[in-house]
Amino acid sequence: MTAEEILMNKILSAGSAGAKKADLRKELGEIDSALEALVSKGEVFIDKRGSAYYCFHQSHYVQSLLNTDPRFRLTYDMIKSVEETLRSSSKEVARAIETLAGNVSNLAKLVSERGVTATAHASAAPSRTVSISDFKGEFDAALANSSSSIGWVELAKIRNDVCAKCGLSNDEFYRLVGELTGQYQDKYELSTGGGEGVMVRGLVHGFVRCI
Repeated sequence: MTAEEILMNKILSAGSAGAKKADLRKELGEIDSALEALVSKGEVFIDKRGSAYYCFHQSHYVQSLLNTDPRFRLTYDMIKSVEETLRSSSKEVARAIETLAGNVSNLAKLVSERGVTATAHASAAPSRTVSISDFKGEFDAALANSSSSIGWVELAKIRNDVCAKCGLSNDEFYRLVGELTGQYQDKYELSTGGGEGVMVRGLVHGFVRCI
């Protein structure tokens, strides 16, 4: 067996606990060149735990992070929840797109029939605003209906429902979300991520849950 193969077997046998780099060096001698080659291939990962460096086989590294890093576990669970939601709602999404396409077609026909004056008037009309209390009621209902097993919900999913019911623009929706979550900090918690959301300290927070 080559030096790389011997080192790989030692790291693989350590499982998700990882193999301490210092212990590997004591047992196998000079390992730096073989270890560097394995890391460059993506077969081994090195992570600092406390004051020591540990080596993990690629098949065990994710499980190691899940066991030791709560923030990584939260992100991982959120991604899995979103994947499950997408799989289970694919038919509903297809129907919603079909309905939306029909509504856009009807709207284009209506605008064409009413002429340029009606079009200009419609373009100038602002989105209907709602009070923060009314918005809270619709937001809480949508949040409860969309809540996943871990409680986190993508704001974009809630936006579709609330904007349709209240006649809000996207900007107005996120303005009200920022006002709502700021006013009721003991009730709602925001998390970074997602393609859209509320800007907090320069970061997009696209997930929300009730505390």
